[in-house]
Amino acid sequence: MRRRMILSTALIALAAVVVLGVPLAAVEASRLRQDARSRLEREADAAAGAIDDRLERGAPISPALLRRFTRPAHRITITTRDGRRISTGPPLGGEALVVRAGSSEGAAVAAAAPQGELDERIRHEWLLIAALGLGGVLIAIALAALQARRLARPLEAVARGSRRLGDGDFSVRMGHFGVPEIDAIAQGLDGSAARIAALVAREREFSANASHQLRTPLTALRLRLERAGEAAGDGARTRELDAALAEADRLEATIVDLLAHARDARGRPLPVNLATVAHEHAATWRPVFARAGRALEVRGAKNVVARASRGTVGQILDVLLDNALQHGAGTTRVEIGADARTACLAVSDAGRGVAEAERERIFERGASRAGGTGIGLHLARALARADRGTLEIASGAPSRFELRLPVQAA
Repeated sequence: MRRRMILSTALIALAAVVVLGVPLAAVEASRLRQDARSRLEREADAAAGAIDDRLERGAPISPALLRRFTRPAHRITITTRDGRRISTGPPLGGEALVVRAGSSEGAAVAAAAPQGELDERIRHEWLLIAALGLGGVLIAIALAALQARRLARPLEAVARGSRRLGDGDFSVRMGHFGVPEIDAIAQGLDGSAARIAALVAREREFSANASHQLRTPLTALRLRLERAGEAAGDGARTRELDAALAEADRLEATIVDLLAHARDARGRPLPVNLATVAHEHAATWRPVFARAGRALEVRGAKNVVARASRGTVGQILDVLLDNALQHGAGTTRVEIGADARTACLAVSDAGRGVAEAERERIFERGASRAGGTGIGLHLARALARADRGTLEIASGAPSRFELRLPVQAA
């Protein structure tokens, strides 16, 4: 912004100098030519008046007499009626400016000056005009730099505050800068930050309360499952109860993660091994896929560590696996990988996929396929963004969903 303002101001000032300076230089050159001719005319007239009396008396005319009326480097030549020539001043080589006058006794007077003298005066005037124009342009650039600094600093401060607001720091306030338009933007952002902070606080309070209230019936359910497992004599029934108990433990861990996330206003992510989360959740979903006659595979690196909430990653993976089970076909694959900056958890299947026009719409709240609720993918993307990640469809046919999170530095 600063560079553009300074450059535009410099171009405007330069254009003004050209539009005004060129005609001024032409007018000044014409004035200097007229002034030079007027000086020569005065010299010729003075010389003609001085020789009239002498010619009338028949007295001789000497170069010394003419020298009193001649400027340095100029030349005056008298041609009498009988053809005699009397001159004073150095001979002029090259071009010269000549002015002629006559006397009452019939003598011709010619006053001449070198053309270089006039050209030198014109050059001096043009250089003066150019210097003044350049000074005006430099002053305009300096004033533009000050104005750009005055305008850019508040905008940069607003940009920094907006980034902090986008990062979740709702305590940021822009302040006042003395520029009405920028102050209006700052006040709007301050109001938005306050409203968002209140909204997030209410949502987090609701999440905390809901999670806390869920723990009580979950604890009772866990106790009942433990008692049923102790009383059951059948081995298959015991295994099923143990599996249900494990699911209750996992649900309790998810609630604990939600409580921790709700307490932390900025959702500070922790290192999470994506392979570990993927294998744990795949073990839970594999029997469900088996009953549907489908396979679930986990592939990829085993030590991919991302910065995220473990509960968030697990919930997103559950949503993607449920989506693959409901709308996909064939073998479902969970793949883990990473590059220098991001860790990737991908879920793909061999189904008909998602049409190009639907790739963004299915993430909208309420959008569903084949009678779904339309909440799962919307919630999954919101959870990914809360942990500074992304959830996108990398391939539509067959479908491939990719969760990308910041990689944990070694």
